[in-house]
Parts: sequence; C-alpha cells; structure tokens
Amino acid sequence: MARSTVTWLAALAILATTPLARAESAAEPAPEALAQAWFDQLHGGNAVGVWTTEWAGGEIVFGVARRWQDGRPEVFVRIFKPRVYDELNFLLRERSNARLELLYYRTPKLFPAGSKAARVMPATVPPPLERLPIAEGLPALVDIAPARASDYTFTRLPDARVANRPCRVIEGRPRAADLGFDVVRYSLANETGVALETAWLKGGELVRRVDVDPAAVREYEGRFLPTRTSVERPGASTQVFSLSALRLDPPLPDQLFTTQNLKLGHFPSY
Repeated sequence: MARSTVTWLAALAILATTPLARAESAAEPAPEALAQAWFDQLHGGNAVGVWTTEWAGGEIVFGVARRWQDGRPEVFVRIFKPRVYDELNFLLRERSNARLELLYYRTPKLFPAGSKAARVMPATVPPPLERLPIAEGLPALVDIAPARASDYTFTRLPDARVANRPCRVIEGRPRAADLGFDVVRYSLANETGVALETAWLKGGELVRRVDVDPAAVREYEGRFLPTRTSVERPGASTQVFSLSALRLDPPLPDQLFTTQNLKLGHFPSY
C-alpha cells in the first residue's frame, strides 16, 4: 500500500477512533504511530521539490522527485547547480527484496576516460547518514529515502520543549546493524507532528542532528513540512537546506524514473 498523505491532525483523529482510544480517551498514540505519522508527512505520496544549499563557498541546487509504486519508493535526483554537475543524476529505488538500488549516469563531463564513461552505473548505496556520492554537499541518503516505522523499535521518552514548542519525544533503535548510528531521537511538535529536532547517536555520542525552526514549517495541502533545515555534524560547519519549490501529488510520468532519464536529465518544471 502506498504511503498515506494524511495530515498530522487526521492521523491523530484516526488513532482516536480505535476501540482502545474510545475506552481510554486520554491515551497517547503509540510511539510507532507517532513515528509513522511523521514519516508519512515527510515522504508520503508523490512529490517534486527543489532545494538550495551552500557548500564550500558555492551554491548547490538540486531537485528531488519521488513516487510510490506498489508500496515501494522511487526517487530521482537532478543537480542543477553548480553547472559542472548538471549532467549528474541519481535514481534511487527499492527493489522487491526491500533492498535499495542507487544508479547514476557516468557522464563524460565528469568521467572522460575509461570504458565505463557515458554509461548508467550502479553506485554503492551509502549508509543512511552519508551524503549521496560524487558531488560534495549533497543531502544524506536519510534525507531523501523514505523510512518506515517497522524498521525500528520505538520507545516513548519524556516530553520536552524544543524551540519553545511542546514536543513528544520518541527514540528509535534500528533493526539493521552497521548503519552508522544505533539510536535516533525525534522531538515531534505537538501541534504539527514535525520533528523540530532529530538526533542520531552512536555509543551515546551525537553523529548527526537536524533542526527545524517552527517558523520554517509550512502547511501544504494539509501536510506540515519544513522549508528550511539545519544539519549539524560534529567537527563540521552547519549546513542549511532551503526549499524553493514544492508540489505534492503531481502526475509523474514513468519515463522520469528510468535509467534512460539518467542520461537525459528530464525533470518536472513545476
């Protein structure tokens, strides 16, 4: 089943109609339900967006198109700036065995020599917290690859205030090993369900954190989404990603998510 595009408030309303919730009206949603509601807001349904960030003194502009096919995500990433990378495109898709596949076009502009130039090639799928390869400063895999609550075991932590907003806090432990982290904590704003802070830790030490200013949260067709995120890594400068365009649930042609389009680089002009 494809990801739901219900809003945070609708998700809570659905939870409230269960027999248990009717019997115990004060009961809180399970941490798994809180996590999945956030994942559905962030990456549920089809979407096309364009993001801008600065890295190494320059500007990076990239587009992300996402769709769900038979309950599995496909993500096309197109780099618009800097121009040296404008032929570099990525196709991320989940196969029937639940494994991710990452393909890219080995453009002669970047790879002029060798028998593999001008070919679509598989790339090693990076761990979730590592950036997409080849071009520095791109988003991490976790930023574009939809997550599922079933990939974690969740527990509820005490509520907290983040950016002066009351938040429900949940902690997830991934079922898979060797991901570069062993705990992730989401501070979910009570009002919108948006994670105002997401912190990944390994051995109790912070390895990555994403912060969202509540003022940068916008409602799009009933879904609350961040339009600006700050990414912190220990020992590195904070990187800010800003959303410049977004369209939810657009019609997306099949050709967009093909290996041929890795060479052509077509991207919706929404």
